[in-house]
Amino acid sequence: MPLNYESDSLIMQRTSRLVLNQNDERILANDYRENLSPLTQWIHRKARHVCSLSMVKKRLPVLSWASSYQLSYLLFDTIAGVTVALTAIPQSIAYGILSNMGPEYGIYSNVMGCIGYALLGSVKDVTMAPTSLTAILVQGIVSELHYGTALLTFLSAMITIAFGVLNLGILVRFISIPVVMGFQTAACLTIGSAQLRSLLGISSKGKGSDFVSSWSNVLTHFSEVRLADSLLGVGSIAFLLLFRLTKNVEVCRARSFFKYARLLSNAIVVVIGATLAFLLTTDIDHPVFHLTGPVKAGLPPFQLPPFSYTNENGTVYNFSEMIGVMRTTIITIPLVTTLEIVSVGKAFSRGKLIDATQEMIALGVSNLLVCFCSPVPVAASFTRSAINSSSGVRTPLGCAITATVLLLSLALLTDALYYIPKATLASVVITAMLFLVDYAEIGNIWRTKKLDMIPFLATALSCLFYELDYGILIGIAVHCAFLLYLMSSPRLTVEVCLASDICVLLVRINQSLAFSSAELLRDWILERIAEHETHIDLVVIDGQNVHFLDMTVAKNIVSIERDLRTRQTSLMLWRFEEAVAFTLLRMHKELFFPLLRADNELEQAVSRWKHLHAQPAPSCLPVTSYS
Repeated sequence: MPLNYESDSLIMQRTSRLVLNQNDERILANDYRENLSPLTQWIHRKARHVCSLSMVKKRLPVLSWASSYQLSYLLFDTIAGVTVALTAIPQSIAYGILSNMGPEYGIYSNVMGCIGYALLGSVKDVTMAPTSLTAILVQGIVSELHYGTALLTFLSAMITIAFGVLNLGILVRFISIPVVMGFQTAACLTIGSAQLRSLLGISSKGKGSDFVSSWSNVLTHFSEVRLADSLLGVGSIAFLLLFRLTKNVEVCRARSFFKYARLLSNAIVVVIGATLAFLLTTDIDHPVFHLTGPVKAGLPPFQLPPFSYTNENGTVYNFSEMIGVMRTTIITIPLVTTLEIVSVGKAFSRGKLIDATQEMIALGVSNLLVCFCSPVPVAASFTRSAINSSSGVRTPLGCAITATVLLLSLALLTDALYYIPKATLASVVITAMLFLVDYAEIGNIWRTKKLDMIPFLATALSCLFYELDYGILIGIAVHCAFLLYLMSSPRLTVEVCLASDICVLLVRINQSLAFSSAELLRDWILERIAEHETHIDLVVIDGQNVHFLDMTVAKNIVSIERDLRTRQTSLMLWRFEEAVAFTLLRMHKELFFPLLRADNELEQAVSRWKHLHAQPAPSCLPVTSYS
């Protein structure tokens, strides 16, 4: 008959431990409550930190760098700001058109994005601007809501700020490298394909700007290809690729020239294209090339983002209907742009730690400013950040100078911007897409772990043949399914041995247990017992590697004990940690208290266990093990 468990344990507590690497006083005192004091201390510590002056300076980086600004920095920041602006003008126009808005809206977004990041950004090299990715994500919504898409930028900004305030940058961890590479590859192919019609001079916009529609439109209207636009577009791509090849020029005198020419290559090719268009166009109603057209001069109009909207076709949308049009893009844009800004920030941090929370707040505030004058959201631009860094920028003031130059271009250069050929802008975007695909990283995925090609291909194909925003969610779901499978399939090994004259089935688990693996553990143990030819007296579950288990697993261990009891087999839980043991004790104290043992050796644990249980007769065969 079983003995009095608690009285016997009191006698044995100095020679036998109940849980691993902990004292047993709380167990013997029936104190199994979860210890929430670390959480309380953390909240108190955070509250004091939030109200401190150091936190104010941390959340307003402009106060730190402005107070220590040196006059010598101004020259470097000015050169960097002007250089970035010369590249940003054609790209912003191109992305404004790519988003289905007017060209000036790309510049509006760039101006406000730079101002926001200059005030709140913590990495001096990063430049905030509309990118091909943000343009392609909103273009379908713009085609239906037009300026009403500013509400999407507003909601994305608020979600990003909330992510930063709540320190939810951890969500980015669920976007793995294969998923990112699949999304980036598909986005580059989609964006490049959408520019084909402009490159070839085809007037028809087709049914949409997605990958399939873009190619369908080009093939259907191939007879409309214009020779002049095609020659200019292909020639511009060749020009840009030629400058890319000058990266390794070894002639010392030419190295500096080619370095800056390469940095300004986008601006150079646009200036050449606009000059050719101006010289060759004799009739403005019938230009030689398809031109950008009028760019609205002056400062952007400031207005609240609309919460209801009537589009150009007269269709009225209330707030809920606008949300229905935006769908998952409301979440996709914050996730993708957060991933971009953290990645770009790390790339230019030169080994320094990046405050992801601050970068998310800076991104959110930048888009909050943008939504008052443009529907095109901004993100961290890797290309322009690289130009900013290589130009020797010293502080985020370089972003403010870029914004100033862009505003001057809106005031003084709109007549010149009219003559920029669409084929030239298309060549700028297509060339950028060619080099944004990380071919080496795709090779690493294949070489390192071929299984990772599944989420890569799932993401890429979903983005190409379905939609970009749904594609990345599908990729995340596929890779998280892999993670869930690993969590649900712990490696279980078993060894049958003789300890203290008792036939023992020792079960080892290599990881923590969650609800998805609960039934697996129970079924696996019962199958191993059924396979054994002789009677098993005691099943020992070794919990040394189990650092967490939940209520579902605890309930299944109760079921395991009951199933074993019907087979006249006992259960012992060996080397479980305090936190895990307390989870079990909160579930069923009377059941689990006598089952816990944490002696260093199995022989000792079984020997102590025999003092509290009837001793079965030995009936075990020689030691065997399998998994």
